Amino acid sequence: MSAHSFLTGKKVLLTREERDNIELADLIRKAGGKAVSIPMIGFRPRNLNEKENEQLANIEQYDWLVLTSKNGVDYFFRQVGDQTVLPKIAVIGAKTQKALKRYGFVPQFVPSQFVAECFVEEFIPVLSKESKVLVLKGNLARDLIAESLKGNGHICDEVILYENAMPEGSEEKLCEVIGNEQLDVLAFASSSAVRNFMQTVEKHMLQSFISNCVIACIGPVAQKTAEQYGLHVQVCAEPYTIEGLVTRLIDYRM
Repeated sequence: MSAHSFLTGKKVLLTREERDNIELADLIRKAGGKAVSIPMIGFRPRNLNEKENEQLANIEQYDWLVLTSKNGVDYFFRQVGDQTVLPKIAVIGAKTQKALKRYGFVPQFVPSQFVAECFVEEFIPVLSKESKVLVLKGNLARDLIAESLKGNGHICDEVILYENAMPEGSEEKLCEVIGNEQLDVLAFASSSAVRNFMQTVEKHMLQSFISNCVIACIGPVAQKTAEQYGLHVQVCAEPYTIEGLVTRLIDYRM
C-alpha cells in the first residue's frame, strides 16, 4: 500500500456485479480503503428468437466474431457449447480477453484502448470489404460498432445474448448505506451501474448524501453517463481497467 494513498481510511462504494466486486474490493483494501459492495447491475440470459439461434448455429458463415464483454463470452459459450470451429475473434478489454482464454481461445484482434470508438477506428482497417461480422452483446450496449461497420460497407449482424437487471435487494441496501454511512468514493465501471444508481438516488431524494463524494469511473463512457446525471467525475481510470481505476484513486489529490 502506498504511504500516501488517497484511499487510506476511505469508504468506497462498489457498484459492479457481485462476483466482479470481489477483485476490486481486494484492491481497495490493499490500498488502505474500505470497500462497500452494492451491485447496481446483474445479468440474465435472454431468450433468443429463431433467427438469432440460427445465426449462432451457423456461425461459420461469419469472418469475425466480436465480443464486447466477459459476460458476452460466458453467455456465448453457454449457447454454443464446446464448439471449436469459430471465426476470427475480436474483443474489447483485458477482462474479455482473459475470459475468452478460459475457453481455450485467443483473440486475433484487441484494440489499444478498451472503448468502442477506438475499437472501430482500429478494427475497420483490418477487414476486407467482403468481411461478415457478428457482434455479441448485452441489451444496454451501444450500437456504435455495428452501425460503424455497416456505414463502412460491411455486413454486420448483432445478437443480444444477455439482459441487464438491477439485483433484487440492491435498492433497499443502497438507500440504507447512503443514509447511514459517510461514503467517500463512488466507483462506477459501466453506464448501466451509473443509471441504476442515480435512478435510485433520485427516486429516494438522496442527492445531498452523495454531494461530497469523489466520483470515479473506469472509462470515458461511464464518465459521460455520470456527467449527464449531473455528477462531477474527478477520477477516470487509465488504462480503462479496475487496476487503472485504483491506481488513479491512490494518487488522487483533492
